[in-house]
This record gives sequence, structure tokens and C-alpha cells, in this order.
Amino acid sequence: MADTFAASIEAFVESADWLSDVHLPAVTALRAMAAQLDSGELAPALLGQFGLMYRALLKEAPREDSEVDALEAALGAAGD
Repeated sequence: MADTFAASIEAFVESADWLSDVHLPAVTALRAMAAQLDSGELAPALLGQFGLMYRALLKEAPREDSEVDALEAALGAAGD
């Protein structure tokens, strides 16, 4: 288990084989925020932004059909 923000991001990047060059700006931003958070500056706004960026990147991961939320599927169908 990673004990720093930077180590957790590196572990995430290593395990996320779906990441590509298109994700580099988000990964780079996460790495920069992780370095700042690891320096001891646990500013609530920075921590919140880190969480938002991480969750946004996670949403880019490919999902199995069984993982699609019913509400999300209904909203997607309504938009077509």
C-alpha cells in the first residue's frame, strides 16, 4: 500500500493499462498536486481538487457492460 500521494499515483498509473497519451495532462496534474500534498501542505482546496481530478480520470476507464449504472444508461438513451 502506498504511503504518499506520489506513490499512490504511480501505483495507479502502473495498474491502469488503459491510460494513453490523451490522459497525460491529467496524470501530470495529479503528479504535481501529489508532490505538493506530500510536502506537508494539506490545503483542503488542493486535496479536494486532487480527488476531483482522480475521479475524473477514473471515469475514463473502460467498463464492462455489467458495470454501467442503470440511471446513467437511461440518461444516455434519453440523450440519443
